Parts: sequence; structure tokens; C-alpha cells
Amino acid sequence: MKTLNKYVISLLITFFALILFQGCEYGEIKQKAVTGEATVVTDETLAPLMKEFEFEFERLNPEAKLNYTIQPAKVAITELLNRDVKSILIGRELTEEELQFAKKVNLELTKYEVALDGIGFIVSPESPVERLTSEDLKKIFSGQVNKWSQIKVEDEEQNQNVLKKLKGAKDDIKLFIQRPNSSLYDLVKDTALKINSFAESSVICSTSVQILESVRKNINGIGIINLSWISKGNQDEQDTTIRPVRISFITPTGTQRDYAMFHQGTVAYRSYPYIRKIYLYTSEVDINVITGFVTFLLNKDGQTVVLKNGLVPVNQPLRIIKLD
Repeated sequence: MKTLNKYVISLLITFFALILFQGCEYGEIKQKAVTGEATVVTDETLAPLMKEFEFEFERLNPEAKLNYTIQPAKVAITELLNRDVKSILIGRELTEEELQFAKKVNLELTKYEVALDGIGFIVSPESPVERLTSEDLKKIFSGQVNKWSQIKVEDEEQNQNVLKKLKGAKDDIKLFIQRPNSSLYDLVKDTALKINSFAESSVICSTSVQILESVRKNINGIGIINLSWISKGNQDEQDTTIRPVRISFITPTGTQRDYAMFHQGTVAYRSYPYIRKIYLYTSEVDINVITGFVTFLLNKDGQTVVLKNGLVPVNQPLRIIKLD
């Protein structure tokens, strides 16, 4: 029966946008989906996005209350698998081990792809470091190099500015990374950079806010952040108190790609190398506020929130402007 209910709800969610506007016989279903309360445990790296989701969903549905709590991704997943919560918004897919655990305890989960996000590497606006290759990033974050003067790029002006501005103690690279429970920690280490471990000198930050603040204060610092945290909430407008580094990806065969900005447009165009997907997982099998929220996320209203907050929609057309 649960499997049947789950199938029916998936169909309802797929066509709910039409149901909301067609046919009075669906009034009761609509009412259940936009009335009452629901809770979504949210990956800390997605807190700004979830805040906007909540605001817009409740604005459109005054009788619905969407509560959310902020947790590191691994904590959110643990709470989902332990049945402490029914819905989570996270910046990665569940691992095979996590899915097998859910199967073992007979926990049926439905996954919805919500948005495309990017993983960026940021420095202070005063930093002379503007461009790095993917190989440079590997050396920096693994600890293979620990001084900025050891990094040489094709841009000789950058090389000279590094020598001028980052002298003495300022030549030491300061790394700011997420805590191990964060969705970005493993994604950067295992998937983006493919390194065995982060440098021992890395400063582990408990929140994305701490990473931003640390990078702002250190001309010789570099940190990891995602698009959600540097968006100003006006589509492609970004926080100017930090500066994303342009990245050139070097393929396993040695081909070097063009340097790409960390930006909504380059993530959409997939010219930026480090991209991840945002998912909502839920164990809900009944028609309730989560049904309405998922419908909101996957249709125009929710995808517009994604676009305005600097991420890339997955279900709406996006005009792409090529950036230099």
C-alpha cells in the first residue's frame, strides 16, 4: 500500500501545477497540500536558498507553515535515515551505503532534483591571486605547496603581484575549509580535487559564514564556498567582499581548458568545472504540505527562486550570457 501511495503522490507532484488550476474536484487535494505544517532539515551550505524558499512558499500559500532547521549534510541524512525527520534538502546524493541502510530498515525515499550549484574557491579582494588551475588547487589544498610564491601561472602579471604583495608571513597560504560533516568537505576532497586528505594546516570552519569572514580578513587566505552563499539575491549579482578565483581545469590527458569565472552563467553553460546538484529527499507517503512544497520547488515559482538566488534552475529555461 505504501508503494502504491508513493507512486500516486509522485504522479500528483508531477502534474500538481496543472491540478491547482484545473478542475474543482481536486480542491480537497490542493487544500491538503497547502494547509498545515511541515519541516525540512536543510544542509548548512544551502541555508540562504532555503530561507528564500520558505518565504516565497508561505507567501503564496498563507495557510501553510514551512519550518526548517539547519544542519551539516551528514547530520541531516542521519536524521532522515533514523526517521527523526521526513524531508531533507542537501547538496549531494545519498551514497550507496546510505541507500542500502534505508533499504535495510524499509525506509522508502523519493529524490527530487531541485537546482544546480557550483563549488568555488574564494580569496580576499585584496589578494593578487586571480587565476588558478585545477592542478594548482590540488597542490594547495593537499598541502603539497604551502606558499603562494610556489604557484606559477601563465599570467606573469599575477606572478609578479604575488611576489610584491605577499611577502614574509603573507606568503604562507591559509586554507579555510568546511567541517567533515559538510556536504562540501567530501565533494571537494573526493570528487572535485581528488586528493587523499586536506592539508594539516587547514583551518576547519563550522559554518559558511565563518569561511567568508576568515577569507575577508586574510589577504593570503583561500576558502571553499558554494554559489548559494555568495549570491546577493538578485540573480547573478554576487558578494563583492570576497572574490572567486577563475579556474582552468586540466583533464587527465593534460588538456587545459579556458579559465572560467565562478558564476551562475558558467555553471549553467557547464564551462565551470566544479558543479553539484541540489536534492530534496523525503519519506512522506501522504498528501500534505511537503507535497505542495515539492510541487513549488519543481515548477515556475520555486525555480524562479533558484534563479534569483544565483543558482541554476533544472526545470525552467535559462538565458545564458557568455562571460569573458
